[in-house]
Amino acid sequence: MIHYLLFAGVLIATLVLFAIFSTSKLVIFLLLAGFTGSYYLYRSGKHFQKRAGDAQRGAKAETEVADLLHILSRKDWGIEYNLKIKRWGDADVVLHSPKGNWYLIDVKSHGGTKISENGRLRRRYGRNIYDFREGNLINKVKGQAKEVRRLKGASWVTAMLCFTRGGVDIYGSEISGVYVVHVRDLVNTLLRLDN
Repeated sequence: MIHYLLFAGVLIATLVLFAIFSTSKLVIFLLLAGFTGSYYLYRSGKHFQKRAGDAQRGAKAETEVADLLHILSRKDWGIEYNLKIKRWGDADVVLHSPKGNWYLIDVKSHGGTKISENGRLRRRYGRNIYDFREGNLINKVKGQAKEVRRLKGASWVTAMLCFTRGGVDIYGSEISGVYVVHVRDLVNTLLRLDN
């Protein structure tokens, strides 16, 4: 919002200066500088608005997953949210089952149908197939699982990607050792893997 307010202020000031001193070469230079600056402020405002929307969707997705996992906490599963880890930022959810198994869940709110293509996770909208802007999500979640394994002293941590939007169309729900599930299948998948 601040960027939008600055954009409006710079644009209005530029137009007022031009109206008062329209014949001066200095004012023409200031006019160009003002328009350039206001355009930059407008674009950065759009960028931060998108980032804020992404963060809000991510937080909503993580809350949705936390609500579903509450049933496991009543069955003596240990659950830790937003565990800070080196290089990878944070692990959204780390679970420790009563049987001693460890799980890492990276929660995503991307739309489209998630598919596996040549061992890569991609998403499909109709007939069009796209990569994820964040890069290789499979490698990222594997790196998170490896770091959680080190932090917790676990012999193995099962890595999972959980999507709250769109669908998942992946045979066996696994790509390169990472389970890819839709939120509605998360608890059942965890219970199945733990058995």
